[in-house]
Amino acid sequence: MDRKSREELTAIIEAENGKKWWVPKEFEEHIRSKLPTSLEIISAPPSGAGNFNCFVYALGLENDHEFLGGKNPIQQEFIKYLFNKGILNRKEEASAGDLVFYQNETGEITHGGIVQTDKSILSKWMWGALFAHALWDVPSSFGDIVFYSNPLAPDEAKKEYIEYRDSGVEIKPIS
Repeated sequence: MDRKSREELTAIIEAENGKKWWVPKEFEEHIRSKLPTSLEIISAPPSGAGNFNCFVYALGLENDHEFLGGKNPIQQEFIKYLFNKGILNRKEEASAGDLVFYQNETGEITHGGIVQTDKSILSKWMWGALFAHALWDVPSSFGDIVFYSNPLAPDEAKKEYIEYRDSGVEIKPIS
């Protein structure tokens, strides 16, 4: 996907502060038909109480009620914490099951997903749908830098998150 198409994708998902993006009925009525056919929609956005973001999905916590509906929100700060602790380590080449992270020009980790066997990416776009997509078939707002890391078992991710949360760091709510 070229830069212009990625910018158009950003405009689609961010319209009206993303309301049509993450509300299931709005997604079906206003968004699905506007998405490029190169994106494979695996599942539409879940309801608010059962929703989760890309980092929760990439770490395998999408079925853990403690991480749904904005409870215990996993943000880029926690991902950076995992790298700083050496729990996640950057890789030059991706293998199936590895994690992929997107970064913008200011160094923010904006998005995460899972590398599939065919090198496509499986990722949850914010509070929206779950997609299978090519590496660069993502909104421009995700940034133009990617890097890979080893995967992390969900139970280990949860243990690390609880330690992180209980250390007293400020965890910003999902808005």
